[in-house]
Amino acid sequence: MPRRWLVAILGAAAGTAAVAYAARRLDAVAVRGLSMAPALLPGDRLLVVRHRGRLRPGHVVVVSDPRDATRELVKRVSTLDAGRVSLLGDNRAESTDTRVFGPFPASAVRWRAVLRYWPPSRIGFVPSSISTGSDPAAHALSG
Repeated sequence: MPRRWLVAILGAAAGTAAVAYAARRLDAVAVRGLSMAPALLPGDRLLVVRHRGRLRPGHVVVVSDPRDATRELVKRVSTLDAGRVSLLGDNRAESTDTRVFGPFPASAVRWRAVLRYWPPSRIGFVPSSISTGSDPAAHALSG
């Protein structure tokens, strides 16, 4: 019996450590607005990971809105230059981005979107380029 308790306690400790680790490395965000259409649509829910390493053009990232630090912006990396990053929405007509704010410091990029988990019909990896596929919503919004 003592061995079972030890195993249970160690299992609980390992589970708690895993949840704490994930809480610092994973988060979820909701897409609002049409700035990232057609790749990301309002209501899409994204799993984001803490950004570490190198940014690349095409990555979809999350940064604080320079107008309101309580808001976050979901944008695509356009270009990188000497520690600064240009972020643009895929739907330029609906996007407030680098063209308004100027480039962001690379250190401002806190999260990178990796997976869309909602809605179920759109589950999958976040595209690293603008969609031109056969998604009906993409065609409706890109016209």
